[in-house]
Amino acid sequence: MTQGRLLGIIYYLLGNGHATAPALAEKFEVSIRTIYRDVDRLSSVGIPIYCNPGKGGGIFLLDSFVLDKSLLSAQEQEELLLSVQGLQTLREEHQVLEKLQALFQIKMDNWLQIDFTDWRGQKYHQETFEQIKRGIFQRRLLQFDYLNQQGEEMSRWVEPMQLIFKSQDWYLYGFCRRKQDFRLFKLSRINHCQLSPEIFDRELRQADFQSKENQQETIRLQLKFEKHQAFRVYEEFSGLISTDVVGNLLVEAEFPNHDSLYAYLLSFLDGVEVLEPPEVRQKLAKKLNEISQKYKS
Repeated sequence: MTQGRLLGIIYYLLGNGHATAPALAEKFEVSIRTIYRDVDRLSSVGIPIYCNPGKGGGIFLLDSFVLDKSLLSAQEQEELLLSVQGLQTLREEHQVLEKLQALFQIKMDNWLQIDFTDWRGQKYHQETFEQIKRGIFQRRLLQFDYLNQQGEEMSRWVEPMQLIFKSQDWYLYGFCRRKQDFRLFKLSRINHCQLSPEIFDRELRQADFQSKENQQETIRLQLKFEKHQAFRVYEEFSGLISTDVVGNLLVEAEFPNHDSLYAYLLSFLDGVEVLEPPEVRQKLAKKLNEISQKYKS
């Protein structure tokens, strides 16, 4: 992660006096270009870091520099600890966290735990999650097999940018070299995820994710849920729920206009009825009839 690497550069220079950009790039497993960007970032916030060209040159800190906790406000110290703590995976990040806690004299219990164990007690996505996280922190290319919505599995090379938790699922957001564009990948469809030694330089633009979200075609549905589905309806449609005279739950919301919509509706079994639009009612009825035919034997 960027904060951990920036602090790591400072600690390394404090301990070693100076370093070349290639040496720092190798140590932190990023590109030389990224190291120079990090130097600019540190300089912009008042860290006396500078570059000397030529033989015997490199990246230096002023001899008088001491890492002082007063550089950060109490709130900034706490936020930095939370960000490092919540995302720690690598041993180096754990060491950074311990040093920061000692420097700021703040001891924090771990506030975040992610458990990928399913209802059968099996862990399926933990290793994939950790590999992706390493790829993001170290800016390393990922290679994996991905199952698309048509059931086709293809090899993908992706520059990982973000892990996103959305609608009860984890997604990888990154630049797909096969498609030459930014894409969302559902973790449950990723298989055989591996880290490549190749380092990438591409930067995340916040507008990228939002633009992909806005490109998704949606359809507005009016749904009626039986009362026994209340626990799930309130989890998934909080703020969009009204009731009819007999206590059924009414929801009007936007959904992705894709075949996955029907799988989602069928997951409620007989606990949901599509009120509008009529074309969705008809298509759902057709799928129910096709399912029924499979069991008439």
